[in-house]
Amino acid sequence: MPDLAIPTEIMKILPASIVIPTLNEEKYLPLLLGSLRKISAPLDIIVVDGDSADDTVRIVEEYQPHFTGESSLRLVQCGERGISLQRNKGAAIAKHDILIFCDADIIVPSEEAYTKIIFAFKEKGYVVAAPVLVPVESGVFLRHIHRSAYYTQRILLMFKRPYFGGAYLITTKDVFAKLGGFDQQIMLGEDVDYSLRASRLGGYGLIEVALPVSARRMIKYGYTWALKELPNIIRSLWTGRVRPDTIYYPFGAYGGHAAHHVTNNRGKNVQ
Repeated sequence: MPDLAIPTEIMKILPASIVIPTLNEEKYLPLLLGSLRKISAPLDIIVVDGDSADDTVRIVEEYQPHFTGESSLRLVQCGERGISLQRNKGAAIAKHDILIFCDADIIVPSEEAYTKIIFAFKEKGYVVAAPVLVPVESGVFLRHIHRSAYYTQRILLMFKRPYFGGAYLITTKDVFAKLGGFDQQIMLGEDVDYSLRASRLGGYGLIEVALPVSARRMIKYGYTWALKELPNIIRSLWTGRVRPDTIYYPFGAYGGHAAHHVTNNRGKNVQ
């Protein structure tokens, strides 16, 4: 990955709001919040919890005193569960123009990595972007899967199709407001839907900085799921649609949900 040179004066002046939707994330959230403590730039961190049954809320409360001065950590009790709903609630109270949606199982490896991502986003004038995700867990096969996903994203970008996932999605408050946020009717692919809609308003790109993310769901459910659903996955990559009557989404069982067919999608993905 090419190195991104950052002017020294930029390092301390780029504030951002980070929205983290959670549901039973007591295992992973401390790793993310601990990594964000390393960042000296102003951070407005908003954890939007979907009524967790574990110690997620307690962990947020324990970390709140560590974010002081220009940085803060806020907890929003959503009362309802839904990835788009929780993201939208957090964005509604975000303080800063740069808006990051971050899953709880991400780790920001260093202040330098974080700053490079923010600097590239602003320098290139993007309205939506994402970094390169790499697996936290070891294993050659996991690395190959993430590398394949990276090249797939690159190929899709050649066709002007920014398929960015919501694990770490960067946008702006202005663009978010113009789009009306994430479509809460979409159960699967709401992040890609947002990326495609945002791309009509300005520049977009994949930022060549690696961020570790857990491959826990792939490990839990195994790789046969991806093989079974390969025709649906390929079709969704090409068309931008997820057919709710065909694709089975076991990852939804994580955090207390039942595995399901994506029957509430209602065909609302971008054409």
